[in-house]
Amino acid sequence: MTLFRSLIAVVAVQTAAFAGSVKNPSTTQPAPASSSFSDANSLSEYFLGKDNAWDATYDSIQQWKKDTGIHIGIGADHWWHVDTGGHLYGNGYGVPGEGGTYRYNLTIDVPLKLSDDGFLKEIGLHALERIRDSDDKLRSFYRDTKWSYEAYAYAKTSVGTFKVGQIPLDFGIGWNNSWWEGVGYFDGYKFNPAYGVSWENVWKASDTFSINTTVQYFLQDDRVSGAIAGADAESTPPLSERNTFAAHIVPTWKLSEDTKLSWGLSGLERQIHNAGVAGISNHQTVWGSDLTLAVGKFSIFGEYTDSHGVITPARYVSGGPSDRQNSISTGIAYKFGPITPRLSFSKGWDHNPSGHQYIFNPGVTIQIAKNLTLYTEYVKWEVTDRAGKTSPYDDGVEFALVWNF
Repeated sequence: MTLFRSLIAVVAVQTAAFAGSVKNPSTTQPAPASSSFSDANSLSEYFLGKDNAWDATYDSIQQWKKDTGIHIGIGADHWWHVDTGGHLYGNGYGVPGEGGTYRYNLTIDVPLKLSDDGFLKEIGLHALERIRDSDDKLRSFYRDTKWSYEAYAYAKTSVGTFKVGQIPLDFGIGWNNSWWEGVGYFDGYKFNPAYGVSWENVWKASDTFSINTTVQYFLQDDRVSGAIAGADAESTPPLSERNTFAAHIVPTWKLSEDTKLSWGLSGLERQIHNAGVAGISNHQTVWGSDLTLAVGKFSIFGEYTDSHGVITPARYVSGGPSDRQNSISTGIAYKFGPITPRLSFSKGWDHNPSGHQYIFNPGVTIQIAKNLTLYTEYVKWEVTDRAGKTSPYDDGVEFALVWNF
């Protein structure tokens, strides 16, 4: 019933907005449905046509933002969990400790275009704020149930984009196409903002070769991360991360009209403020490499990450002060119209003391409309500590309904 109510609520908002944007609905004729399912971008486009009311409403809102200069967006992630391997969390909207709506999002952009030909092309402000509607914090180390994920000023220039403020770390492949994510996310290398500066640039050497480069410096962490408690210093108060230098370089070769190969290299060096906790390293050094091949609607990737340093007194994997953590992740996906079947797998190891974990995550992404996506996936996540005890962290089916305006 909760899923049904959420769908009805989204439809109601869409319909209300559409009703106000169309001057004469009685004369509006729907466009024909897409002739091919594989060519459709969404289910709404395939069944109702490209100019259907649902997608037209979204387009009209985006155009209104552009025309008025009011760049404000809202959205949410709604999450349902179903146990499949016996009772673990129970079935319902969220899980114990993370009840209620997973998160609501508010995006604010204030762009100012200056010149297409000069050195300084655009300046602006960007913010992405998030909130939960329950008393459960997204992670135990968060300061509150509302938090800032991005808040920075930027300048787009002829030599790249500069940012200053709260900026997400760019390390390795940013997203593995799933809603649940993998080991790299829970270890703190994905969707992890901090306070600092960055420079991003795309150097296009030719029509078939380019290099994406990101260089970042973070003064201080912000206690906001996808990592779970005990993954790193940021997720283990009173420890903290300071003076982080990070770089990500990704050469890309266009092998044919529909084939691209990208090979990325990442590096990170930071100071660990131990706050008087014994046995913690002063520095953490991390390096990684990633490879992505995209052929038409098919894609496959692989990634390796290697971290050195004692970054927490009790890693959530080994249960002790491990001085090295490394991991691999891989995944494949094929986009068939509005449906994308996919499979991802990641495995991580702790050393001295030892432990290991893996996350197996097959799923399907369904693009219901331009701004409405359903993620359906099975997650098997097991963690084995230094004593050889294996604990299930997840064994169930996840449904995530994500929308935005």
